[in-house]
This record gives sequence, structure tokens and C-alpha cells, in this order.
Amino acid sequence: MSQPGAGQDQDDGVAPERAAPSVTLRLSKVTKRFSGVVALKNVSFESLAGEVHALVGENGAGKSTLMGVAAGDVVPDAGAVEINGAMVEVFSSANSTQRGLALVHQHPALLPDLTVAENLILAMPSAVRSQIRGRAAWVRERLSQWDAEFSPNARIKSLSMSEQHLVELIKATSFNPRVLVLDEPTEHMDRDGIELLFRRIRATTAAGCTVIYISHRIHEVKAIADRVTVLRDGEIRGTFNVTDLDVQQIVNLVVGRTLQSAFPPKAAMIDAEAEPVLAVDRLSGAGFNAVTLHARRGEIIGLAGIEGNGQREFLRALAGLVPSSGQVRVNGETRNVSSPAESRRAALVYVPRERHREALMLSLSVGKNIGLIALARNAIFGVIDRRRELAEINNQVAALSIKTPRLETQIQNLSGGNQQKVVIARCLMDQPAVLLADEPSQGVDAGARFEIYTILRAAASGGRGVVIASADAMELEGLCDRVLIFSRGSVIAELSGAEVVERNITEAALTATALRTRGAAARRASPLMSFLQGDYAPSLVLLVAILALGAFASFISPYYLTSRNFSNMLTLLTATTFVSLGQLVILLVGAIDLSVGPLTGLVVVVASFLVNDGVSVPSIVGGFLLSLLVAAAVGCTNWFLTRRARITPVIATLTTYMGLQGVSLLLRPVPDGLFNSDVAAVIESHIGFVPVAFLACVALAALLEYGLRRSRWGLTLRAVGSGEANARRVGVNVGLTYFGAFLLCSLLTYLGGVMLMAQIGVGDPTAGVNYTLASITAVVLGGASLFGGRGSFVGALLGATLIQQIINVTTFVRLSPAWQYWLLGILTLVAAILYSRLGVQRRTTSGS
Repeated sequence: MSQPGAGQDQDDGVAPERAAPSVTLRLSKVTKRFSGVVALKNVSFESLAGEVHALVGENGAGKSTLMGVAAGDVVPDAGAVEINGAMVEVFSSANSTQRGLALVHQHPALLPDLTVAENLILAMPSAVRSQIRGRAAWVRERLSQWDAEFSPNARIKSLSMSEQHLVELIKATSFNPRVLVLDEPTEHMDRDGIELLFRRIRATTAAGCTVIYISHRIHEVKAIADRVTVLRDGEIRGTFNVTDLDVQQIVNLVVGRTLQSAFPPKAAMIDAEAEPVLAVDRLSGAGFNAVTLHARRGEIIGLAGIEGNGQREFLRALAGLVPSSGQVRVNGETRNVSSPAESRRAALVYVPRERHREALMLSLSVGKNIGLIALARNAIFGVIDRRRELAEINNQVAALSIKTPRLETQIQNLSGGNQQKVVIARCLMDQPAVLLADEPSQGVDAGARFEIYTILRAAASGGRGVVIASADAMELEGLCDRVLIFSRGSVIAELSGAEVVERNITEAALTATALRTRGAAARRASPLMSFLQGDYAPSLVLLVAILALGAFASFISPYYLTSRNFSNMLTLLTATTFVSLGQLVILLVGAIDLSVGPLTGLVVVVASFLVNDGVSVPSIVGGFLLSLLVAAAVGCTNWFLTRRARITPVIATLTTYMGLQGVSLLLRPVPDGLFNSDVAAVIESHIGFVPVAFLACVALAALLEYGLRRSRWGLTLRAVGSGEANARRVGVNVGLTYFGAFLLCSLLTYLGGVMLMAQIGVGDPTAGVNYTLASITAVVLGGASLFGGRGSFVGALLGATLIQQIINVTTFVRLSPAWQYWLLGILTLVAAILYSRLGVQRRTTSGS
């Protein structure tokens, strides 16, 4: 066995043609601290062209932090980074990408509201992006290289987690990087996916690329890597030729001690005649059919099969997460599993596969995450008995050996293994009769994996039933007393006792599905449902509503279908539309601007001092320019408050709202200052009965919509709203995007103020207040997400049109003004419910 220092070349066992390869990545004496805790201590590491260099260590050892430094995601406290011979001076994701380093994150750095194609295009370095001719063909070619079966136009949030990881891989390899870092790339892959990945890795390294392979799967490291570097407690413990070590030696180096066994002992004896703690009879649901299972106390049952054959769906059905039919008995009593709450009442508790998405509240502390499930039990008349709660939590922390500085530590600061133990601790606090676990050791290191296996075995030994689903046949062999093999949604084999070995599990799964074609990992929505879940479905709904209201009004009153009515309606609509377009720009980046209403009024008030009858042309021009500068200053102020002062957009713009309204009332305590009638006539000029300003507004909405879908500006706008951190990781200048959004919002609001100026003809300080709620209502009706990332300028235009139509129609049918608010409120509520339900359907079709 050879053990050179970290980053040293090794000659033994290396082919002659690779005797002196170039260094593609060098990190020298890197140190990084987080809140006083040393994550990396004087670490030096280097990788060579054409090699697969594995980086292994326990969770929290510093692997991801070290590669985060290399990728520019993490700024080191000390040390240097060199990529392809060039020293890194500025640490940023974009800079590292430009130098030829790509990082495949363990948790995909994707923008969920963008499509697959948009994610790929956005992530490409500018030099690569400028050379792409025919983007659709380019994206399809990249997907075909990885046998991807999803559409380039599918939104990321509609994909299963395994498909999202595949997109992350495709994104990283699409610009042919010189250094490719893979962080736990196989966690969501089936056997075929792993084989394809390894083929692509070998092809990539044959072309001279370096692959740095971070994994807890030591067998994979042995299969694919040339060298392996071991990190422990933030320090390099050695770099070795993989051929010089066996699996057990690598494991011992990782954990820093000798592990005698990878699994705890199985149950010595299980009473086969005892009443099952869980009896499932012919349970059926989407993806599985007529499954029967009996689990006894003290027994761990494994669910195996090729990915997508129903084992995970069956487990989720028992947890009440998906609909099912059939009979479920717990301790001899028939129980309802129609919802997660019902399953919990039946003492069936679920450890999900995706702890970040389905189990952990990442913004809460360790203690809050553990104790959440027992709040009712530890409360007296709604008041939590803190002493009793802490006693329970501390018992679980001690029993499961959860490593945390204190209970108040945020859960996201713990290692993956300790996060998983927190999830299991919470489940055990619920005192389950049966513990259901989907991939219980996913994303944890060897030492933590053994601890989790021990916890599961202890749970079974304590009189519980344990049912786990796992894609790792070796894990099933070492942990389970019985294993059920799924194929095409049915159990086709059961292994028990000495039969539970990796070979038998794999053979049963492969033999049963030998003739089965590989299906998509997620259920696909129909074309109609895909449209309904898209950005333009709300626009169609709004158009139908506008026409229906118009037809109703024309039936009630002959004056509705007159040029005078349409002329007045379109003139009033124009101001609302301009402000709504500005509001949408802000919503797209995930913020909100409550100040647009008072800003509209302030534009009118400022102009009322200079744009009057009898004044000179320079005075009129000065009035427009001054009000424009005021609007721009408000946009800059809102940006400063939200991005520099770190005030949430709601509070920041509410403050601006009150300040602007106060300034307007200070300048014009009462309406005054008549506007120049000639200027107003120009602003309200018509072609036929259609205002020219309305035509300009429609053209601007169309131009903005085109830019939103076809330009990098629109892509970055939606990317920031879809996920600010991930947008930054793919090279988006988040700060500049926010600045541009707030500035554009204020400028569009200024145009609305100009239209309002011509309509009211006087400096009224309260005239613009209602535009805040009107603009928010318009964009929400148009399908914009209040969380950012999604929306349509066409939808905002139609939303504003519907608002004006309601105002117009209620006047014609002689309803009181109160009806305008009631109808708008009802429509907004219906739209929110409808769009929410479509969002749920979108998530449901994405699978797990």
C-alpha cells in the first residue's frame, strides 16, 4: 500500500502514457471556518488530467466544502486555487465555470420554474452559449447522449428527483469541462443509470478531462476511480492508488477506526405464529397492484426491485401519501391509511427518501425538528410543557447519538447522517407500531450508515415492525430478515433467512423484468393538462371571462357596444396595465412592490407643478423629466432597502408606500394644479376609437413577453425568482437583476402615472393609491406566482383588462361599487384555488 502526501503524484500502477499528466486542479493550504468551526484545515489537493480521483470521507469531513471552494461557491479563509494552470483571484461560480470546472451538486442546482432547455442554456458559459446555433436541436442532442426520456420543454419541478439529478449531470457535461466534480452522483440512479454514468465518465477521462468523484458508495469508488483521497475532520488523511486498497481498508480510513461489520446482527428468532404487527391484504394503487404483506414484531422487511416497479409507491401508500384500496391491519385492527394523518393515527410512521423536501424544516433548529411531532402530547391546554418536551428530545438525541453542538443549532448545519438521525428520532418519538423507511441510508457516510442500521435493528428488537425500500441489494442482504421483490407493481418473489443474499435479490429482480421495456420515471401529464399547467392557461381563462362579461353587458345595455364606451374603457385600462406590467417584473424575481400606487400619484403631483397651461415647452419637458427621475429614485430606493439593508420586500415597499403618500399630501394637501390641456390631448390621442397609448401599451407588453421567453434578460429574471441561490451558482448576477427589476418597475409605473395625469387633469395626491392592489390583482389573475419565477406579461395585460371590464359592466347593469370589489375578490380567490390545484397536479405527476 502506498500513502503519499495529499496531492502527490503516484507512479505505481500507472500506465506509461499517463506518467506525466498535467495538473488540472490544485488547491493549496486551504482553510475554511464556519461560525468558528474549522471545516477545512490547511488542505492541499490536486488532480491530474485523464484520471478519476475519488474524494471520500464521512459526512461533515469537508468534501463538499473543499469542492465548493474549487467551484467558487465557497470563499476560503486562506489558501489558493488553481484551475487549468490559472490562479483563481475572484471566487465565484461563473469564474470557475469560465475556467473549465463544472460541479454536479448533491442537491441539484436547478431552477424549478424553468424548463429543462432553459436550465441547460442558462448554465452554459458565455463562450459556449454564443456558439449554439439552433438551441432546440442542441438541447435534444445533449439529452439523447444520456438516454433522457423527458421533454426539453418540461419544467424542472415536474420531473422526478432522479430525472432532476440527470439534468444536473447533463448541464455540467454539456460544455466539455476540463474538471468535472461529481458529488454523490448515483444516489438517485438505478443500475442502468449507474452503468451509463460510468461509461460517460470513462469516455470523458479518455478525452483528457479530470473527474473528481465524491461518494459514500465505496464499491463504486473501487469500480471507477484511479486514485482516492481520504478526508477526515477537515484534513487530508492520505491519497492512494485504488488498486492498493480493498473496500474494508477504505472504510477504515474514512471512519478512522476498524469496523468489524457493516451491519448489526439480525434477529436470532422471530415467532412465525405470532399475530403480525402489520397485515396488508391486496393493497392497490397507482404503480402497484394487490400487494399482500405480513410483518411481525422484531422483523425488518425489505422491498426490492428495479426502480419504478411499485415498491416505493406501495410504501408511500402505507404512509397515506398516495391513494390506495385494500385492507391494512395494525395489531389486528383494520385501519384507514387514506392520508398521512390517518396513517399516523394507525401508528404507521414514515421516513421519506427525500429528507430535505419531505422531512426537514431547514430553517428550524434541531430540537424543533425532533419535537414537532409530539407537540400535542407535550401540551396542556395548548401550552407546551417545555421541561417534558426537552426531556423527550434529549432522550432521543442521546439514544441515537445525534451529533449537534446544541438543540438550538439549525438543522441545515448538521451533516447528512445526523440530519437523517433527526428524522428517525422524530418518527420514533411518535411511538410507531411500524416504522416505514424509504432509502434510510441515502446520502450518509459509512460510519453513520452503520449507526442508522443499528437504530433500525433496535427499533425492531423493541417490538416494532420495520419495512424499508432500498435500491441497494447489499444493504437489503445485511439488514433485512425478509425481502419482497417487486415487478410491474406486484410481489413476484419472497426471500427469507439464508435466501436473503445480494445475488438472489438481484437475480430475482432482473429475471422478473427481463422483458420489460424501460418506462419513464414519472407519470406524464396529457397535452391538455400540460397546457393547463403552463403560463398561458390563465390568459385563456381571462380572455373567456372578459368576452363572457362583455356578452352579458351587451345583452343588458345597448350602450355597451359603442365606440365611446370602448374608447373610455381602453383609456382607463392603459394606466392600470402599465402599473401591472411593472408589478409583474418585481414578482418574477420573487419580490413585491407595494409602493407602485403612491408612486403613480406622486408622478401626477410632481408634474402638476410644471406641466400647466400657459407654461413654456422647457417647463413641460422639465416636469416630465423631474417626475421620471423621481420614479427612478424610488426604484433605486426600493432596491437599496431590500438588497443592501436586507429588509423584506413587503416591509421595505410598505415603508416606501407610506413615505411617498406622505410626500404627495405634503406637496398637494388638496387637489390643485391643472394640467396643460394640449399635452393631455396628445397623451389621449386616438386612432378611431382606440387610444394610441393603449396600442403602445399592448406593443410594450408583447415586447416584454418576447424578452421574457426569448432573451437572457427574461431568463435571468425568472431564474432569480425560481431560486436565487441556484441562479447565482449558474452565473447569474443576482444583485444586478434585482436592481434592473426595481428600476424597470418604477419606470413602467411612471408611464401609468403619465396616463393618470391626462385622465384626471389635476394634481390629486390620492389618485394613485388604488393601483397597488389593482396591479397585484391583475398579475395574480394573469397566473403570476407570488413566490417568483412564473408569470406572463400577456396575462398581466388580460388581468388588468378583466378588472376594467368588471368596473365597466357593473356600471352598465347598475350595481353598486361594492360589487366591483366583491367580484374581483371572488375571481381572485377562484384563480388562486385553480392555479394552486394545477400546481398540486403538476407535483403529483412528477412522481417521487
